[in-house]
Amino acid sequence: MALVAAIIVIVTLAVMTTGRMPAVLALTCALVVAGFVGIATPAELFAGLSNGGVITVAAMLVIAKGVLRTGVVSRVTHRLLAGVRTPTQTLSRLIPPVGLMSALINTTPIVAMLIPATKELQQRSGVPARGVLLPIAHATTLAGSATLIGTSSNLLIAGIAATAGVQVSMFSFVPIAVPVALVGWVVLLVTSPLMLHGTPEVAERDLSWRAEIPISSRATAVGRTAAGLGIHTTAEFELLEIRRWGKPVDPDAVLEVGDVLVYRTTEAGVRMLWASPGFGLDPQHLYLVAIATNEQQTTVRDLEEDEDITVIAAQTTRLLREAPAEPGALCLVAAASADVLADHPLVSLWQRLPGTSPQTRKTWIALTILAAVIVSGSLGLAPVELSAVAGAALMVLTGILTPRSAVRALNWNILAIIAGSIGLGTIVVQSGLGYYISDAVLTLSSGNTALVVLVIAVATTLLTNVVTNAAAAAILTPVALSIAAETGLNPVLLLTLIGTCISFTFLNPYSHQSNLMVMRPGGYSSATFLRFGVPLTLVSLVTVFGVGWALLSVW
Repeated sequence: MALVAAIIVIVTLAVMTTGRMPAVLALTCALVVAGFVGIATPAELFAGLSNGGVITVAAMLVIAKGVLRTGVVSRVTHRLLAGVRTPTQTLSRLIPPVGLMSALINTTPIVAMLIPATKELQQRSGVPARGVLLPIAHATTLAGSATLIGTSSNLLIAGIAATAGVQVSMFSFVPIAVPVALVGWVVLLVTSPLMLHGTPEVAERDLSWRAEIPISSRATAVGRTAAGLGIHTTAEFELLEIRRWGKPVDPDAVLEVGDVLVYRTTEAGVRMLWASPGFGLDPQHLYLVAIATNEQQTTVRDLEEDEDITVIAAQTTRLLREAPAEPGALCLVAAASADVLADHPLVSLWQRLPGTSPQTRKTWIALTILAAVIVSGSLGLAPVELSAVAGAALMVLTGILTPRSAVRALNWNILAIIAGSIGLGTIVVQSGLGYYISDAVLTLSSGNTALVVLVIAVATTLLTNVVTNAAAAAILTPVALSIAAETGLNPVLLLTLIGTCISFTFLNPYSHQSNLMVMRPGGYSSATFLRFGVPLTLVSLVTVFGVGWALLSVW
C-alpha cells in the first residue's frame, strides 16, 4: 500500500508542479483514487474540510480584510515613505513594520496594498518599484512564519499535529523563525540595490479628468498639508487648487474639514485619490457613469439631485459645477448602491469599480478585534479557530464589513488546496509511506541531530519551491512527528523548523502567491527570482540550520 501511496503522491506533486491541471483538481483526483484503493476512508481523506487550521485560515482572511478595509496599512505606508529617495531607504523603513503586520495577518493582502503604494512612490520620487516589490514580498513571507496565524502553512502544521496529540501554540515558531527572518532582512537590504537596480519607466498619462474631493471630519488629512500626506502630485494626478468656502487658498495650506481638493488626473488617479484614507469619505462604491441624452442645460453636478450620489470626477477641464452633462460624457460617482443610478434620468449606463473607500473611523475597532484574537489564542483563553471565527463575526457585526464583503474575503481556491493537502498528508500517514520517509531521513542522517536538521531543512526548501506550501506542510508534518518519536527530539521544534523552511519560497515565482502578485508590476522574470533568491535561500538555510541544531541539542 505504501508503494501505491508513493505513486499517488509523486504523480500529484508532479502535476501540481507542471501546472498541467489546477492544484485543486490534482488533489481531488488523488483523494478519490486513494479512497477507491482503500488507503483511507472518505471521512479521513476529506477531514480537511473541517480541520481547525482551514477554519482559522478562512476566519483570518475575513479579519485581514476588515483591518485593511480601515485603510490603516495605507496610512502607515504613506507616512513611512514620506521623503524616501532610494530603494534601500524605502526597504529599511518598510520591512520592520510590514514584517510585524505580516506575522499577525495573512501576507497576501498586505503585498496587494503595497503594490500601488510603491508604484506611486516610483512616480513621485523616482524610486523604482522593481527594487522594492520583490524584497518586500520575501520579507513578508519570512516574517509570516513567526506566528501561528501569520501563514496558512503554520495553521495547517498545527492542525495536523493536534490530531497526533502535539500542541503548537501561537508563538511556538518564534525561536527559529524570528532569527531567520532578521538575518534574511539584512540580506535583502544588502543584495537588493546590487541585483534589482533599474531605471523606472515613465509613461505618458492622459490627465483629462477633473476631480473634486472633499475633506470630511473623519479624514486623516485634517491638520496636515496635501504634500505632507502624499496627495499633492504624482504621474497619475496633479493638485490644481484647494477651495475653501468656494474660494481658492494656498496649495500648501493646512487642510481643514470641508476643503475641496481639485485635481487634474487620470481615471486611475481618481480611484487612487478616492481610496485614500486622507479624505475620510463615506464607505460607498465607486461607479463609472455615462450621461444619458437630455434636452436640459444641466451640469454633471446635477447628478447629485439624488442625495445618495456624490460626483467625484468627470472628463472635463472645467470645475464640475460648470461642466455640462453632455450625452455620453463619463463621470465617476460614489453611491451606496446601483439602485440609485438605475432610476436616475441623467444616467444611461454605469459600471461598478472595485473596492470601497476606507472606513477610517473604525480603525481602532478593527485593530482591537485583531488584538483580542491574538491575545485569546496566545493565552489559551479559547481555541484559536474559535477566537478567529468570533473575530470574523465581529468584523461584520460592527459594520466594518458587510456580510457580502466577508464572504468575498474567502479565497475558496486557497481553502480548497489546504483542505486537499491535508488529505494528501492522510495518504502519507495511513499508507505507512510516512514511516518509510522518516526512516530514510534517519538513515541519511545516521541519527545525528545536526544531519537530521540539515536533511529536513533542505528537503523542505526544495519541496516548497516546487509545490504549494500547504502540500509541503501536509507531507512533511507527519514525517517530522515520526522522526521525533523515533529520536526523542522535541516535536514542536521540528515542526517549527519545517514551518520556517516552508517560507523559503524564493527560487520559483509560482511557489507563493505573493511572488506572482509582484512579478508583473516589478517587471521580474523567472530568472530574476532564481538569481535574487539563491543567496537569500543559502543564507536562510545556514541560519535555520545553526539555530535549529542549537535549540534541538538543548531541548
